[in-house]
Amino acid sequence: MLRPMWDIGHRREDGASDLDIARVWVEFAPDLAPGARAPVRLLPLTPARWRHLVPGDRITLYETAVAGGTASILEAHPPEDGENVR
Repeated sequence: MLRPMWDIGHRREDGASDLDIARVWVEFAPDLAPGARAPVRLLPLTPARWRHLVPGDRITLYETAVAGGTASILEAHPPEDGENVR
């Protein structure tokens, strides 16, 4: 499972992106080729920071300083209060 950083809209005081980490895995396939599209699932490391996302929002994936991809939110299922992510 990959654990990249995502720009989900948070900003630091200097205006730079404050990236968030989420595990990601491809649905219905063992991997995703460069440039390909597929449904994926994300499991945020800090779920509370992701609660503002709704279907239709676009977020950007970073594995390095260069954007590596984008995602459109199709569904959002916030964890129950107090639920921990492992």
